Amino acid sequence: MSNFFNIPIKLKFKRFRKSVTFSNQPELSFNRAVQPNSAWLKAITPGRLSSAHLEAARKVLRRKLRKVGTINAYAFPLTSITKKPLAVRMGKGRGAVDSWIFPIRPGRVIFEVSNAPAKLAAEALFMAKKKLPVRCKVFINNEFF
Repeated sequence: MSNFFNIPIKLKFKRFRKSVTFSNQPELSFNRAVQPNSAWLKAITPGRLSSAHLEAARKVLRRKLRKVGTINAYAFPLTSITKKPLAVRMGKGRGAVDSWIFPIRPGRVIFEVSNAPAKLAAEALFMAKKKLPVRCKVFINNEFF
């Protein structure tokens, strides 16, 4: 099974610290210049997006849009989650990498659809919104729905 959101191949550190990565503060520095006639999906609550969530949303977008429009993804699972095996006692260091996630903050743009009719892009983003574990809003030309 091919997945658009694959795990990262090479990182300096594979195990991340929670204090830096998992902050619930609003995303203030993410002012990406989105294209003028486009629609995008923006998170309004914090959470974690796994590669399965992102891939499911991307598939829904692609199926709805068919060959019309361009999909840009601004969320990639680059943060690892570690987990110890079952029946292992406390201590002895940190567990092995279990999964990869993208910690999402409020105000972060997740997907952008450009070069598509506004109504079709809005329908596709509303369908993709249902696949994500965080609350989102759909914006079309700087107006939310």
